[in-house]
Amino acid sequence: MKYLLLSFFLLTFSHTMAQPPSAVDDVVPAFEAYSELPREVVFVHLNKSVFIKGEGVGYKAYVLDKDTKKRSLETKNLYCIIQDSLDRDVKKQLIRIENGVGSGLIRLDSTFTTGSYRFKAYTNWMRNFSEANYYEQELTVIDPEKTEEIATEEIELQVDAQFLPESGHALVGINSIYGVVIKDEKGFGFPFVEGTVEDETGKAVANFKLNSFGIGRFALIPKQGIRYFATFSINNKDFKIPVGYIERQGISCTIQDLRDKLGLILNARLDQANQKDQNFLLSIHNGDSIKAVDISFADQDQVIKVFPKQDLYPGINVFTLFDQTGTPVFERLYFNHKGVVTHKIEAAKHSYNNDSIKVSFSVKGIDPKYWNSLSVSVLPENTGAYKGHHNLPSYTLLTPYLKGPVENASYYFINPTPRKAYELDNLLLTQGWSSYQWNTIINKPPKYLFDFEKGITYKVTFNEKKTNDYFISPTKFNDSEFITVAEEQEFFSKDNFFPIDGEKLEIAAIDKNGKWYQPKIFVQFKPSYTPPLGLNQVSILGNKEGRILKEVQEASAFEGFYKVQMLDEVLLLEESKAQRIEKIRNNSVGRVDFFEDDDWRRNMMLSTYLSSRGYAIDESSGVFTIRARNPNSLNNATPLIILDGVQLTNFTLLYRFAMDQVDYIEINPSGVGAGIRGGGGVIRIVTDPSRARRAQFGNSLIDYDIPITFTSDKRFYNPMYNSYSGTFFNSFGAIDWHPMVVVDTQGIGQFSFLNYGLPAVKLYIEGIVNDNEFVSDVVELKIQ
Repeated sequence: MKYLLLSFFLLTFSHTMAQPPSAVDDVVPAFEAYSELPREVVFVHLNKSVFIKGEGVGYKAYVLDKDTKKRSLETKNLYCIIQDSLDRDVKKQLIRIENGVGSGLIRLDSTFTTGSYRFKAYTNWMRNFSEANYYEQELTVIDPEKTEEIATEEIELQVDAQFLPESGHALVGINSIYGVVIKDEKGFGFPFVEGTVEDETGKAVANFKLNSFGIGRFALIPKQGIRYFATFSINNKDFKIPVGYIERQGISCTIQDLRDKLGLILNARLDQANQKDQNFLLSIHNGDSIKAVDISFADQDQVIKVFPKQDLYPGINVFTLFDQTGTPVFERLYFNHKGVVTHKIEAAKHSYNNDSIKVSFSVKGIDPKYWNSLSVSVLPENTGAYKGHHNLPSYTLLTPYLKGPVENASYYFINPTPRKAYELDNLLLTQGWSSYQWNTIINKPPKYLFDFEKGITYKVTFNEKKTNDYFISPTKFNDSEFITVAEEQEFFSKDNFFPIDGEKLEIAAIDKNGKWYQPKIFVQFKPSYTPPLGLNQVSILGNKEGRILKEVQEASAFEGFYKVQMLDEVLLLEESKAQRIEKIRNNSVGRVDFFEDDDWRRNMMLSTYLSSRGYAIDESSGVFTIRARNPNSLNNATPLIILDGVQLTNFTLLYRFAMDQVDYIEINPSGVGAGIRGGGGVIRIVTDPSRARRAQFGNSLIDYDIPITFTSDKRFYNPMYNSYSGTFFNSFGAIDWHPMVVVDTQGIGQFSFLNYGLPAVKLYIEGIVNDNEFVSDVVELKIQ
């Protein structure tokens, strides 16, 4: 091993002038051209992965620069979809990304039934690249009323055992490291299997023991003409599998971790002189940048290179050896932990606040100069609902570089240890080639076809132009605007328009006398639909179910859901209104009051209206207090109030609240479905700000439906369903989901959730701090 003492010079790719040009000269320039355009990678923190029908899929999305792992400031639009097992879109949402993050909620309504679904999230910019940088995760949905547990059937044991030499080559007479992976038919590893490697005479030459994911390694010096077999037992069944990939000629690579350095040992068995005299190139890349060094076996059969880890890329490094024709000979993936920072959650504490529990925790080492953002999912201690294989660091640092799926990839990045680093390297031993295909890199660089999307762009074309002055009505995220166009101008357009669900584009024309009227215009929107993903598919594993469920009854009412016939555009506004009202009332537990434009109650204050519906209101002291006159609970007469889908924790916003912007109010005095918070009933208020504007501007505004709008960013309340008891409730019930936790400059995070009397809960915490450092931890919190 004296070669390890040699100094190492990390060189950019170059050749001396005496060397003739060859195809290998094109490798580095081709990669630089391929990686010239920046990449994004997205991770989505879901509240859980197993749901009861009727619950909400709460999520927070992180869109990061793939190279720096800092938040992406370019993209503002994130498409989130849920697909069924036949890849049909069931639900779609457009999420607004601010400072690299955004959140949303998708209700699992009547369009869902028991089965597996996939959640996907991607940006328009990602569609420029063949790499699968988008997010995908399997969801399991259970309909308790139509699902029953069935006995597990005995099936024939299926075993996929692979014995893969490091770098893909094992040479006769050379010490070779083999990665071992033994999986079942669904891709899950058989844990803690022990086995022996024997030669053809039955003599044991190596042993191996697999970890909890069915992965391990062994060393072997193959002999010429000898066959080798791996023997092991699973469920009392014996297996004998050939160990292959043994070659008489070729080049192999072995990696040795030397603490702050990394050693690469390259062994060559090249018989022909022209093979030995050719120049090889060893490249190291991380998907964004590349370095390279010349390799020659002309005077020696073994070449050793030592890389200081600080000179390698943080995270994945892809080592590829090319021959003189530019053909890849082997690849070896290595994960460099130096420069990758993952923080732990410390000092998690709780306190009681009425019927809620307030949680606080700290994250050491946060610098107030940098950006910090966290998300938390809170679930019962022994939940079976959180089955995702990835966390934020594993999905952004590992998945984009691998071809195959990884079982429980988050394990390697929560409380990292030297043992986990060793197991991660065993995993990479079994992965073979990276997800980067050199044929694509060299011959098919990406083309800039799709933009970074920053909101919606609309273009207004004049059908008849009588004035140059126009008014654009405000929306939640866009201020009102007066626009003056030139005489010869036939249209105007606007970017960075962020309408949320239910909002419309409203425009009025203003004549020379200042009078407002409806203009005759034509409006186009871009984007106007959810674009197809059209990328290489991410390889994922499904949920590893602990039980088998079956559908009891087919949901026949939805057999034709995907066979929709597109009708000619017909405006049936009154019929549409009636259908909407009927649908809302049918889905409501309580009474629903709708407020049309000419409804006299729109001149009321909310306090007056609620007083007429059985509630005692007090606004005399400048605050809004409310209690049910006939509460369901002696201990709690305050109703649960939800305003535009957001549970109000205090009622300051409702003080002197005008009814002119209210669309409808649903009052459920029984409080059914709200648990202990429903003692005073449930009041659900839905507003439509455009109503107030129409009252102000009359019929001068003309409104346009926007084909695709953003889902409003919500903190939301997601109760456990008290009506679902027994198995489903205990294993899969959620407590609460907070898509955002604000971390202050001292590294303190705080949030609250409802107290359900559970003895302990688990906090699944993800996030980015200090711009590009990770927080990923699972914390058990004892409540009682």
